[in-house]
Amino acid sequence: MGTSGSFGGSKTGLVPSWVDDPPAAPAAAPADGASAPQPGSGDGVDGDDANTPVSPSAYPPLQPAPPTSGLGAARGNITRGARSSDSRAIRRGAGRYVAASGGGHRAARRMSSSRAAAGGIAGLAHAFAALGPVEALRTFKLESLAGSPATDVFVALTDALCPPGGTIDEAIARDAMLETVAALAAEGVGNFDELTSDDLQEFFISVVSRSIEGKILNEVGTNSIRLPPDLAAVERAQRMLHDFVDGCVRDRFAELGSSLAEISGEEIDEFVNDLYAATFDLMQTLGETP
Repeated sequence: MGTSGSFGGSKTGLVPSWVDDPPAAPAAAPADGASAPQPGSGDGVDGDDANTPVSPSAYPPLQPAPPTSGLGAARGNITRGARSSDSRAIRRGAGRYVAASGGGHRAARRMSSSRAAAGGIAGLAHAFAALGPVEALRTFKLESLAGSPATDVFVALTDALCPPGGTIDEAIARDAMLETVAALAAEGVGNFDELTSDDLQEFFISVVSRSIEGKILNEVGTNSIRLPPDLAAVERAQRMLHDFVDGCVRDRFAELGSSLAEISGEEIDEFVNDLYAATFDLMQTLGETP
C-alpha cells in the first residue's frame, strides 16, 4: 500500500510491556522558579544540615504532564493485531491514534496535502458531471488526455496535484493516489471519457481512505511495528486496517452527501474537511467500542 503498504520494518523489534502504561509523574520543582537551597550556599543550610533532604511539602504539587503514551498505545495495538490477525486490536490502534492526535478535527488538520488532493479530485468529479470530461480536465491543463486510458489521466492528475519530491505529508497524498490508480489498473478500467460520475466518486473515496491509512502508519511508526514472519498474516493485517478505514470513510461520506456531482465548487473544501474530521471521529468511537 505504498506508505501504508510497507506496514512495517523490523521483524525482530520488541513492543515493551509498559507501552500502554501512563507516564510517571514529573519531579517536583521549587515554587515561583526558586532554586532549592544548596549545601554551603548561605541560603539557610548550615554545615550540620547540609545533608538534610528538603521536605517535599516545601514545594507546591505540580499538574501531571500530558500523556505521552498515546502513539505507543496505538503502535502496541496495531502490532498485536498484525501478529494475531485480531481486527479488534487493529481498530483499537487506529482509535488510539486519533485520541493521541487530539481528536478528529485536529487529526484532519494535520493532513493538509491529502485534503487538498481530495478537494482537487472532488472538483474534477463535479466538473465532469456538469461540463463533461474535456472541460473537467482543462482546469488541470490536461484536456488533451480526455480520450486516454483513465489510468494515464489519473497518473497525470497525481503529478498535477501532488508533484514528486515534496514533504512527507505530500508523499502520503501522492502514494494514496498512485495506489488507487494501481487498483483501478488491476480492475481493467477503460478510457477516461467512458467513466461515470460514480467511477470518479469511487476514486475520490479510495484516495481519502488510503491517505488516512498511510498517515496512521507513518505517524505511529512503520519501522517500529513488529510483524509476524508469515506474509499472509501481514497481508491480512493490511486488509483489516484498510477495510476499517475505508468503511468509516464510506459511512461518513454517505452521511455528509449523496454525490460529489451535487456539491458546488464553493462547498468542496468544507465538505472534504468535514469528511476527514468525521471519519477520524468515527474511527475513535469504534476503536473504543468493545
